[in-house]
Amino acid sequence: MKKIGVIALGIATLLFAGCQQAGGNGSEVKTQKSEGYVKITGIRKASLTSDSQNLPTIPENNTPPMPGKTKPIPAAFTDAPPMIPHSIKGMVPIKVGHNECLACHMPNVAKQLHVTPIPPSHFVDNFEGGKKRHKLAGSRYFCTTCHAPQAKLNPVVENKFETLNAQRKKGK
Repeated sequence: MKKIGVIALGIATLLFAGCQQAGGNGSEVKTQKSEGYVKITGIRKASLTSDSQNLPTIPENNTPPMPGKTKPIPAAFTDAPPMIPHSIKGMVPIKVGHNECLACHMPNVAKQLHVTPIPPSHFVDNFEGGKKRHKLAGSRYFCTTCHAPQAKLNPVVENKFETLNAQRKKGK
């Protein structure tokens, strides 16, 4: 038992020492070879302990899409929350008692405006045994918890995600 403790302590010491050699700015790592340092590149060009102001900025589309003027991006998978196909500028933050989304997307109003209505599942209170309600369930009130606005961006890292259906069509 004592032998295992000594071995564990030795491994922990080696790991700690290896982490300390990683360099102060997080961008260089010492190799086991005699060449010196290898530059590690990534999205963040600063140490993980430095302020987040060193993070890259992602430029947004200068003209965000207006409601009813864009084509929705297809869902990534079955039952995925749909993306918001318009700008939410001036609509967030959603606060208790103030949700701009409800003005257009409540089912009775959505029909008249020809927009996507809030689905019936959002009127079921999961905390009270699945009771159906006439008002939006509290767990569904903050729309942007699940729904994100779609935007045309130049991402820092390319997204190569494919839906299962797309993979099946390719024969993967």
